[in-house]
Amino acid sequence: MNAILRVFTFVSLPLAACLALAPAGAQTARQQAEKELAKKPQAGGVQACTLITRADVTKATGSDPLVDPEQAGQGGWLCNVGVGELKVYSGANSWESWESTRKAFKKEQEPTTPAPAFGERAYFFYPTPDNQYQGNVAFLVVNRGNYTLALSLDAPRGKPASSMRPALETLMKTALTRLP
Repeated sequence: MNAILRVFTFVSLPLAACLALAPAGAQTARQQAEKELAKKPQAGGVQACTLITRADVTKATGSDPLVDPEQAGQGGWLCNVGVGELKVYSGANSWESWESTRKAFKKEQEPTTPAPAFGERAYFFYPTPDNQYQGNVAFLVVNRGNYTLALSLDAPRGKPASSMRPALETLMKTALTRLP
């Protein structure tokens, strides 16, 4: 799945159901996704696709994602590798930027599970699919210095999102070793 389609899937499906009830001035799902991709990178930002490779995803998940990393967002702050996606927020407020994104997608109330091996703020996040067409997605969110990495992996059909935890841990460890 390409990066833009992945963002649209995460954003548009849950919001599409609400469009009929939204006030005329509210943003559409497409506008929200475009706004997310158009974010200007912070100074000193890192291109996300320099932190993970197709081989890394294959090793972590046990299956080939069948696509090479595809960069998105201004400055390449987002990297899609088929079943996985890495968002790299940069700057002194990188954590707040991630949390703002989570809130924009109306997922800020979803429970999190601490991931203390990755730092005090780190957590796993398994957002509830908003409808039958969304798959189960697992996130691992980690803050390192001026960077916040939000790594997501799609769970195989019929498996819970939490089944991706070992793969997330392996892939995140790899990405963190490549941070400047």
